[in-house]
Amino acid sequence: MMAVCALTVGRAADDSGERLYGDYCKRCHGAEGRGTAQAPSLIPFDWSYAEALELIRHPVCNMPPVPASAVSDAQVAQIVAYLKTIK
Repeated sequence: MMAVCALTVGRAADDSGERLYGDYCKRCHGAEGRGTAQAPSLIPFDWSYAEALELIRHPVCNMPPVPASAVSDAQVAQIVAYLKTIK
């Protein structure tokens, strides 16, 4: 029973990064971050959390900045964790 609960909680954490990516990033970066005509591929995701957070808050491209009021630092961490799982 405990193993099932732990697996469910672990999967819920994975789902939240995937869900957040879908809510905030997928529209431009495409399914699983593989890029579109609007935005480049994010895969393989080689940035650290700190690098990703800086790029999201202060982009060096034509991506609009994403303020913490729209996507929290914790949510960015979940999105980064999800993107790191994609091969």
